[in-house]
Amino acid sequence: MDSDLIRKNGVILGMSGGVDSSVAAFLLKQQGFDVHGISLLTSPLGQTGLEDAQAISRQLGIHWEMIDVQDIFRDIVIRDFVDAYTHGRTPNPCVLCNPSIKFNVLSQAAERLGCQHIATGHYAQVKTIPDTGRLALAKTEAGLKDQTYFMYRLPQMVLARLIFPLAGMTKPDVRQIAEKAGLLGTYGDPVAAKPDSQDNCFVPGTSYVDYLRQQLEQQDHDALRLFQEGPVVNMSGQHIGTHKGLVHYTLGQRKGFSVQTTERLFVVGRDYATNTLVVGPHEQVMFDRIRVVDPVYSGLSSISSGERLDARIRNSAKEVPCTVYPLDSGSLTVEFDHPVSAPAPGQSCVFYRDGLIMAGGYIAD
Repeated sequence: MDSDLIRKNGVILGMSGGVDSSVAAFLLKQQGFDVHGISLLTSPLGQTGLEDAQAISRQLGIHWEMIDVQDIFRDIVIRDFVDAYTHGRTPNPCVLCNPSIKFNVLSQAAERLGCQHIATGHYAQVKTIPDTGRLALAKTEAGLKDQTYFMYRLPQMVLARLIFPLAGMTKPDVRQIAEKAGLLGTYGDPVAAKPDSQDNCFVPGTSYVDYLRQQLEQQDHDALRLFQEGPVVNMSGQHIGTHKGLVHYTLGQRKGFSVQTTERLFVVGRDYATNTLVVGPHEQVMFDRIRVVDPVYSGLSSISSGERLDARIRNSAKEVPCTVYPLDSGSLTVEFDHPVSAPAPGQSCVFYRDGLIMAGGYIAD
């Protein structure tokens, strides 16, 4: 990169081609930053978004490049996605991708190009804990669009460089800015009208099950048995129906299986040895205690025994007050003030205090 493109106020911006990162680019340039857009190609599905990111960059007059991360994305994110589902866990690819790939690659680009800052179009902000000086992601006014949960595993060194231009905004705010700025995609389509991105950017359509089957067939994997129909039993072990393959079900699910009863039933367990789905009443998926493994720390450098925090067990869930107890193994026991519904192994439990992320980890089996 030519030295005249390296500025003291340089910022690496992750660009997906969507409305959020496009508006982030527009705002950063307005604020006087020397913006260098980076788009990560994680799978063939992302090609159209990259073309839009390039078009936006050209329109705004900012530098742009694409980095192909398909190999590492496949080795880390897709492999974990397949492994989790075939072992009865519910993965969250974004939680793994953010620290391992997305922000790691953006940080490397910042070092290579001499940029001080990293930015994305996430709905989040970074705040400093007054007493300790530690950094923590803080929730914003974005409501359900708040994305702090997905980034809880980011280390302090990354948080120190982060800028979130959309902090304090809502999705309608962002779309309005894109419309007024006249931001256009590759074929002249208004970026303001682009639909929200899907959760799993590498899965075609909406069926993760079809994608899993395709991946497992390529590996000649014995986990293909998870797609076979099998019995549904109640809590007493009575055969009451049929399921369409264990891979279709997660803890707490109440649809997708056929039973000979009018009782309202939920998935409470899966017996992989016998290909059996176990269902029961809702109280069977309510938990007042879970174990969290592989924790990372943000606003707190550690958790004291009996620490009072608020826990979110999935991105769409409300936070629940809890008490946390560290174990000698490094994992955490979490006791909720009120039982929570279907904490799925493989998902993350993220701990907040006053809207700031203190720590988080994976829900254990």
